Amino acid sequence: MSHRFLAPLARTALTLLVLTGCADSSGTTAPPSSEPACRAPGAAILPHTDGTLTEDDNGARVCLAEGRTIAVFLNARSTDARTFWEPITAQPSSAVRRGSNGAMTLPIGVTAALFTATAVGDVHLASRRGSGGTWAATLVVH
Repeated sequence: MSHRFLAPLARTALTLLVLTGCADSSGTTAPPSSEPACRAPGAAILPHTDGTLTEDDNGARVCLAEGRTIAVFLNARSTDARTFWEPITAQPSSAVRRGSNGAMTLPIGVTAALFTATAVGDVHLASRRGSGGTWAATLVVH
């Protein structure tokens, strides 16, 4: 195919792509959210829970339905007590119910908590290490 046929064909294809990308079938757009979206928690690893958070979820906004339970496991990955995580706090504490871990025995260096969402809204979870590190996540309860 010669170049004199390719150039108009390429321009036509580019125009169609641009027009297709700009088209909106509904004519409306959703208003921008003031808060970042939340995501689903990690898979539940304990029976009777609906998801899991770990130290890898630091800074995450995680969706959780009211009445659902989430497990949080923070692993120091060390036996040095200075790197252990302190107990996990929840604010506002009235928006969650702390669950019992039952007969669960944790490995050395692991801090855990079970939280059941009792009210709609944001619940801020946090912990810190004796060595100064911090961890935080937000449960977006709906």
